[in-house]
Amino acid sequence: MKELKIIIAGAEIKTVNRGCTALSISTMYLLDELLSRKKISYKLYLPNSGFADNECRTYKIGEKEIVFYPWKYPISDLKEFLKAIYKRQNPLKYKKIYKDADFILDLGLGDSFADIYGEARFNKIDKIHVLARKYRRPYCILPQTIGPFSDNKIKDLADRSISHASIVMARDKQSLDYVLQNVPEQKNIAEYIDVAFFMPYKKEKISHDMVNVGISISDLLWRGGYTGHNEFGLLDDYQKVIRHIIHFFLKKENVRLHLVGHVVNGERWSENDYALCYDLSKEYNDSRIVCAPYFLGPIEAKNYVAGLDFFMGARMHATIAAFSSGVPVVPMAYSRKFNGLFEGTLQYPYMIDMKVDTIETMISKIDESFSNRGELKEIIDNRMSTIVEERRKLLIKNLKIFFNI
Repeated sequence: MKELKIIIAGAEIKTVNRGCTALSISTMYLLDELLSRKKISYKLYLPNSGFADNECRTYKIGEKEIVFYPWKYPISDLKEFLKAIYKRQNPLKYKKIYKDADFILDLGLGDSFADIYGEARFNKIDKIHVLARKYRRPYCILPQTIGPFSDNKIKDLADRSISHASIVMARDKQSLDYVLQNVPEQKNIAEYIDVAFFMPYKKEKISHDMVNVGISISDLLWRGGYTGHNEFGLLDDYQKVIRHIIHFFLKKENVRLHLVGHVVNGERWSENDYALCYDLSKEYNDSRIVCAPYFLGPIEAKNYVAGLDFFMGARMHATIAAFSSGVPVVPMAYSRKFNGLFEGTLQYPYMIDMKVDTIETMISKIDESFSNRGELKEIIDNRMSTIVEERRKLLIKNLKIFFNI
């Protein structure tokens, strides 16, 4: 069999958001596992990797080293075309791989096939679907949140892309229901689960002289969203929520509280959970408050979270890291992607919805969950061996169909 040329779009590698990277490397890991077992040679092209396209890259995932090629979208306007000519670049260079690709897959950054982040971000995600149709390449919408769409223009574009995909993989029931209701002609649709559940990890050893509680703190929410004006519509002020949680656990003498950043950056001027966690640990100046390390990648983050006894937070992939490593967790939802995954797909009742819950309600739920963390772990272990495992098998089965292997 010939070497397959596979494009995975919406898959960031070089990014401060460890959640986006977790999606990307988990997908690469699963594809490599599937194709290697079949002894199929392949090349991966990642147009959204974040790296320049001058050379191939290698990413170590567990014991595997997976090679990928950063790439760009083809030049699509006269200004870009003339700029390439001026720089003595080949303006047709990036077109060929899309024409020659055997398969195109899209991750949509997990939750960006929607309009909640604006039209420009949606267009960046949808462009790969447009190119696949232009060059008549089979494309698969990998497990991701689909919607919401409040803008009719964006909704029409999304529906068209959904209808022409070879396979559509909704990562939660709300996304599945959207496709069933709005794009009934798409028959190859099913409910899957976030691929980050399958990211390998090695549990980090942490001293258990106290109960280790972790909280993933979002600098994005701390700032009031991208606009700074509570654009996600939280019922109570997020900063007050975090401080109430910190004070709640500081009252428990046997608890060590770990402040965990999942979007980490070397600069303070941009979104940076690590800087916020560091500042809070210094502000409280309590030996029982620990600022978690600056994680170089999502696997390192998951290794650390896996060693904790209890976890909560508003970074969804941090809570997925906890759940998929068997740590009792309370997700703190600020968008429907949380509700669709934890309440819908996983049937997991221990969740906070910051759009409707008061601070008092949140603390009450955390208190109850912390007291019953043994029960939470039993539920998580059950869901991992049933719901998550069933969806892993479904994913592998339908990827085999997509690749015709």
